Amino acid sequence: MKTLRFLAVLVVLALPTFSLMVRSGIFTMHDPHLFRMKEFDQCIKDRVFPCRWAADSGKGYGEPLFNYYAQFPYWLTELVHFTGLSLLDSAKIVYGLSLLLSGFTMFLLARKYWGNKGGLVSAVFYLYAPYRSVDVWVRGALPEALSFVLYPLLIYFLDLYLEKHSSRYLLLLAMSLALLITTHNLSVFMFLPFLGLYWLIGAVHRHDFSGVPGLVLVGIIALGLSAYYLLPVLAENKFIDLGSTVSGYYDFHIHFATLNELFISRFWGYGASLWAKKFLSISIGQLHWILPLVIICLGFILKKHNFSFLTFCLLGVAALFLTHGKSSVIWNLVPLMKYIQFPWRFLGPALFFLSLASGYAVSFFNWPGIRLWPVLLILLVILINYNFFRPDIWRNITDKEQYSGPLWDEGRSSSLTDFWPRSAPQPPADFAPVSARFISGDGLTVSAVKKSSSADYLLDVSRAPAVVSLPITYFPGWHVLVDGRSVASSPSGLLGLTSFRLLDPGFHQIYAVFSDTWPRSLGNYISLFSLLLSPLCLLKRRIG
Repeated sequence: MKTLRFLAVLVVLALPTFSLMVRSGIFTMHDPHLFRMKEFDQCIKDRVFPCRWAADSGKGYGEPLFNYYAQFPYWLTELVHFTGLSLLDSAKIVYGLSLLLSGFTMFLLARKYWGNKGGLVSAVFYLYAPYRSVDVWVRGALPEALSFVLYPLLIYFLDLYLEKHSSRYLLLLAMSLALLITTHNLSVFMFLPFLGLYWLIGAVHRHDFSGVPGLVLVGIIALGLSAYYLLPVLAENKFIDLGSTVSGYYDFHIHFATLNELFISRFWGYGASLWAKKFLSISIGQLHWILPLVIICLGFILKKHNFSFLTFCLLGVAALFLTHGKSSVIWNLVPLMKYIQFPWRFLGPALFFLSLASGYAVSFFNWPGIRLWPVLLILLVILINYNFFRPDIWRNITDKEQYSGPLWDEGRSSSLTDFWPRSAPQPPADFAPVSARFISGDGLTVSAVKKSSSADYLLDVSRAPAVVSLPITYFPGWHVLVDGRSVASSPSGLLGLTSFRLLDPGFHQIYAVFSDTWPRSLGNYISLFSLLLSPLCLLKRRIG
């Protein structure tokens, strides 16, 4: 019951981080996740699983968006949407949950180290870090925001597995890792090295490496569960041009943080991250670094040390270092790091470890007769940072307005080159037409119906043979059937449109469908078998 009371208090304390969402409409944001939610929703309505293609992306020509972009955030939104709520309301609920649930999972972890009061302090610090508001209220970076829910669970289940070597915690750890992979792959890339360092430091300290076999099994299970997503990404990345995601504005060299921006500045904005100036906050939060620093200094003076606290501080500082230009040598040595794009993204792991460390203050400053000082500490961090959790512009609109007119066109044009197929030499300048185009021969489109991963056209061919291109960007997996018979198709023109030949005049029913290639099918089967078989490890009570 005592723990439940602390959780109830945490709910109340967390309210200011998302309470302004409780009204009709939606806030403006950098990332196009509202559009992607609509595309994913259409996939589900068309009974396409797993979703791979976004038909309205690429200005209506379509892109293999969900073949490369993690899908779990959209599944979570869709589950809320199933209750009958609008997509915009569902989105706000999931954004709010990314904050509230991260407080819960941090409390769950931190109370293992610092007790309920210390856990509450860590949870509130975790919630009220400025970067948490940047992720939700400024960037609208839903996958990254949800990653904050999973960071504490990875440490929590790792600790429990290493303590008990129980197969139950091994499976929970593997599932948490799989969820992170299918939520935000960049967060995996950023957090996993710190998780490994955390385990290594602890193993050396305990002189116990017995958990290695079990951790290898964790990796195998997590990879198996996420294979439906990972295998196509690895096997089919050659079919898209990722150059635009690491060049120009997305070149990591122009996004390093300064010491002033990290530790001192209180600037708040809703703009872009530029070389000369960041028009958004990339602060770790003043109290988030001052409190651990004070404890470290006093600890050395008083010869009062805590191994876990110092470990968390070390990992937090290491993550902070990667946000600064002095770490550029590491970025240049590890080529894959360029895909992180913004070095200040390492604020995520940094604030996680520093928030976790901050809960130690409750036991470190254990002053007799002064029981309310943790309350004052919690109120202080809320008062300093709560004003950041607000929108720039609030649009009092409905789903109908969001998914039509200028806002819909904005969504269809968003992130145009992120997943653009190599088969198309250039991205489109205009929106896709409804009708098919006759490259040679002549005819007209009688009717056209496009769905999430298929399209139906009735063509009247007046002069044959004819070469016809559909307003669909070609990508491996697209198949064309003419009057029920499969025909060869290939990309044509600067937009790489799906094209095929018609030999006879008259009416022809054209059906184009986006099917799974062997990496997609294999990934689907591996994930299915992993989901069915992974509980078998529970039959063995002790692993490692």
